[in-house]
Amino acid sequence: MAFSYEDGASLDVRGETWKLARAQRFDACTILTLEGRDRSNAGERIRVIAPFDRPRVVASRKLRRRSRRRVIASALAAIAGARRSTGLWTAAQSSIELWPYQLEPALAVIRGATRLLLADAVGLGKTIQAGLILSELRERGWVERALIVCPAGLRCTWARELRERFNITAAVLDQSSIAERIAAWPQGVSPWSGHAVAIASIDFVKRPEILSAIANEPIDLVIADEAHHLAPGTDRGAAISRIASRAPWCVLVSATPHSGDRAAYEYLTAMGAAGDPIAIFRRRRSDVGLAVSRRSHVLRVQPSGDEAALLAAIERYARAIWRARGRHDRSVRLIAMTMARRAASSTAAITRTLNRRIELLTNVAAEPAQSPLPWEEADDADDVEKDQVLAARGLDNADEERAVLEHLRALATRCDTSSKIRRLRRLLRLAGEPAVVFTEYRDTLDAIVASLSGSPLRVRSIHGGVPADLRRDAVEAFNEGRADVLVATDAAGEGLNLHHRSRLVIDIELPWNPLRLEQRVGRVDRLGQRRTVHAIRMFHPGTIESEVLEHLRVRRQRAEDALDRPTSDAAVAAAIFEGTSTEPGPVEIQTHAIETATAEAARLGQRRRLHHFHSTTARTWTPPPAHSRSPLIALHRVTFVNDAGGVVGEQLQGLRVERDHEPLEQRDWRRLFEHLDAMVPRPSPERPADRAAFARRVAAIRARLKREHAVRYQRSLFDRRADADAAARQAVLDRLDAGLSRVLRSVTSPVSTESRIELIAAWPECRR
Repeated sequence: MAFSYEDGASLDVRGETWKLARAQRFDACTILTLEGRDRSNAGERIRVIAPFDRPRVVASRKLRRRSRRRVIASALAAIAGARRSTGLWTAAQSSIELWPYQLEPALAVIRGATRLLLADAVGLGKTIQAGLILSELRERGWVERALIVCPAGLRCTWARELRERFNITAAVLDQSSIAERIAAWPQGVSPWSGHAVAIASIDFVKRPEILSAIANEPIDLVIADEAHHLAPGTDRGAAISRIASRAPWCVLVSATPHSGDRAAYEYLTAMGAAGDPIAIFRRRRSDVGLAVSRRSHVLRVQPSGDEAALLAAIERYARAIWRARGRHDRSVRLIAMTMARRAASSTAAITRTLNRRIELLTNVAAEPAQSPLPWEEADDADDVEKDQVLAARGLDNADEERAVLEHLRALATRCDTSSKIRRLRRLLRLAGEPAVVFTEYRDTLDAIVASLSGSPLRVRSIHGGVPADLRRDAVEAFNEGRADVLVATDAAGEGLNLHHRSRLVIDIELPWNPLRLEQRVGRVDRLGQRRTVHAIRMFHPGTIESEVLEHLRVRRQRAEDALDRPTSDAAVAAAIFEGTSTEPGPVEIQTHAIETATAEAARLGQRRRLHHFHSTTARTWTPPPAHSRSPLIALHRVTFVNDAGGVVGEQLQGLRVERDHEPLEQRDWRRLFEHLDAMVPRPSPERPADRAAFARRVAAIRARLKREHAVRYQRSLFDRRADADAAARQAVLDRLDAGLSRVLRSVTSPVSTESRIELIAAWPECRR
């Protein structure tokens, strides 16, 4: 039996109850977007095609007689849950704290922003803000496919946060999961087209064959986490720039978007631009009213005699090559920085670098270090440096340089266990509480783990080369109390949430960039941390680390100064080796703000408090006492839809009706309520935000795609390969253009003149 699909109606599909969120009508079928309403499907969102699936309307128009208290509770729940066109629809039901600053990005998107940079300080909930944007766009039916790219170690964290906080199911796609889907799905179906929300690592997405497959599918929203890795001239930056330039919405997430390189910052803020500005949200803890409860301690570790000799010799060599070939060769300057930093970290770290450098300088044809296989997603930033860097000569005389390096290696072999590692063992024993230990290098990490293996402490470690599942197991073991110490490198330390278990962070060496220090301590200094955080930084006095510490002190009068005065590692190196100043001027980044966020948070809080009242999809009523002529109070919901079939907002209308007779049976009450429906005034919908900027962005994207796919070709006389290639390109263009057309229609379609009115509750007026 044919019937009209009304948004908000309850439908029975495949034995479960669903709420109709959206109906897209075509000549021969209707695509229904459904939201789960049973215990078995709560939080799920599916799409079905009628009449292939045969939805049955649940009798939501049936009258249900309830007590006065329950009817009024149902009315209150409806009032609290009314969806305003410029308000948030999902935040109240989400498992998040309703901080006004966290609501601002989602409000900005609803009101017209298309590109955003979430650059809050570490620990202020940028993942929550990005997830809320996704949740709101999905609820309105504007986003059908979203792609989240992040470091490999954060994929499961993203999936868990979306599931637990927003009831969004996301698919984590990697080499193995895609292989399984290709084997199970029909031939020719892209694995990137079958998921509403997909999560993948940036190093997986940047692979040419993967990037090509993604670029051929319409993506409505792109979220790029740890976006500071998207530097100009890199495969990562090029990949996300290509995807973002085709998506109607783009969200970049990074606590450290400006590292002192202005060109890199401008490249990041221009990513995905189509003539539209970027809205930047950049707040510190003090900006949002959160106290900074953190204590930093500098721990002097006196090196042994052999260590002091090695450190002094390494410093002399680093300064010598910086002044020699380093004046004109950036690779040599990188070698000087690497040698000084690795020596300050541990004997194990500098020994490996010395061995590799001597081998490369002695034997030009040395076998290159093994590169990862194309399907591996390991991050080697914390491993040994690239051969192209270590192979560069630093001194003009090659024989003299090899002799210096052999002398340095001999000094390194005389060093026993690093004094910092020995001090770390004592510190952990005295602290007697869970601790997170950070180092820049895997060699130092391995030395720490080996040194602690004989102690009573239970130690787990993670670095860039650890697979994502093992990395997750190590973090869970630490958070669940099955490990006492977690040793991590910076490559593996991004995005970790360790604040529920630990408040102590220990740095084995001083990073030359204060932003990295902030990233490290931010693993435990996050929203939800209830204790004072302690950060302990080890350094060797009387060495190059003393100069590093002094430069860090100049720029870090407060723990959050790095947000305003970013500096690069290269600038610190120039200050050390050349004596230049590292005091950067403040960076003026105009942050976006939504003035109504506080009021919206208060409204959502009220809605959340009323959510425990019973609410039903059926009309509820309370009959008046016998022979009573008291007026009847009726509450109606007016739902506005646009010409694309999507809900754009709701308003509640109340009626007070005088009665001249008493209905005796339920059918008489039903006729009365039908009469009330006709009496409800038709209000004007709330004025939606201006969508002209969004329309211009979509138009610019469509024009760019047409230029990219407009390739002239010469037909062959002997085969049709050129024709087939042209047809394939046109099919891709048509698919992308259809996706953009759908989004544009969903967002910019005018509000329909026909609104839907339904009775929520009715009860007799109580006269005192």
